[in-house]
This record gives sequence, C-alpha cells and structure tokens, in this order.
Amino acid sequence: MSSEPVQAEWLNTTQLKSMAARRFAEFCQHNLTMAANQENFDAHLYQAAAKLVIERLEQAATGDQG
Repeated sequence: MSSEPVQAEWLNTTQLKSMAARRFAEFCQHNLTMAANQENFDAHLYQAAAKLVIERLEQAATGDQG
C-alpha cells in the first residue's frame, strides 16, 4: 500500500462531454477512496487505467475512434 495520500483532482468531471465518461469518473472518485486502502494498491496504475477508459468513452461519444 502506498504511503502517499491519494489525489483525485484528475477526476474532475466538469470538462467531460460524455455522460458515460462523467459517470465513470464519479464511480472512480468513490472507488478510489476504498481501493487506496487495499494492500498493493498502485495509485499511478489506477490513474493511468481510469484516464484511458475516460479518454475512450469521450472518443466514443464524439465518434472519434482514432
């Protein structure tokens, strides 16, 4: 478990256009608090994975599959 405090500023939903991306980001905000207390939690990996999913959800909403 990481000794650093978990930061969730990167999960700001106000600039997301897709409802699915906003809902996923909100889920991550709540889930991050619980997940951070688990043994072997990797905050950097969690952030990278969540950002990738949010990016893909935003692309799907705009039709940009590139």
